[in-house]
Amino acid sequence: MHIIIVSGSSGSGKSSALNQLEDMGFYCVDNLPVTLVESLIKHFEEAPSSAYTGLAICIDIRTEDAGVNDLRDFLKGLREKNTFELIFFDATAQALSKRFNETRRKHPLSEDGLPLTDALAIERIILEPLISAADLIIDTSEMSPYNQREVMQQRFGKARSGMAISIESFGFKKGAPLNADIVLDMRMLANPHWEPELRAFTGQALQVKQFIEAHPETDTVANDCISMLLKWVPLYQKSQRAYLTIAVGCTGGKHRSVYMTERIGEALSRQFEGVSVTHRDMPKS
Repeated sequence: MHIIIVSGSSGSGKSSALNQLEDMGFYCVDNLPVTLVESLIKHFEEAPSSAYTGLAICIDIRTEDAGVNDLRDFLKGLREKNTFELIFFDATAQALSKRFNETRRKHPLSEDGLPLTDALAIERIILEPLISAADLIIDTSEMSPYNQREVMQQRFGKARSGMAISIESFGFKKGAPLNADIVLDMRMLANPHWEPELRAFTGQALQVKQFIEAHPETDTVANDCISMLLKWVPLYQKSQRAYLTIAVGCTGGKHRSVYMTERIGEALSRQFEGVSVTHRDMPKS
């Protein structure tokens, strides 16, 4: 039985994630008191149902934790008796503030007139034990609902064996992904953006690939990165990691990072299972 505990900041998309897991066949429970989590997990482990892919439980700021004095110790004790993944959804304070303002919803901690910025800061302090214990942190700051569903499908849509390796392109002007384990900077490569006939295309276009590959330093950088990752990935696997996120960045996330992400993804896919490629900031058109 695949067991996932879902948590995250208010407005980060954890409720959407729970709905997406339900669509994938998980039995989902939202806002379960933490004192009942272990009993529910035990029930599903002792009497697993073939009707469900797994069990997903959401724990967040709304969760009743009476009887649990230290959430960190509770999670540690839970891990000693059960096998599960803790997934934490996060976003920047700016992104969260924008979402609350757009939806006109109140933050759970703002009932007494507390300013939104203060409520977000206090919530982060309360949830810190969950953040530090998370197996995977998913940054939804720049994700649309469609992007989030795509990420969830890639990571949980089918049974996985071993470590899931996610390679993601991004633009530094929007910030590096918060969940990145390794960040590679491609801003030293020749930039197609300054070629008027290439600017509208992405790093997946043949003419952009040809332009980037025409510069000899491209192969040097690509070969060095791939060689390093071929040595490092097995070390992450040996450390019993469930996920490895490799972020590849350039200025805008449209040309050089997309090209290198595709190239690295192709190379790693020949050596490892569970490799996925996504492009956070690449235009869809």
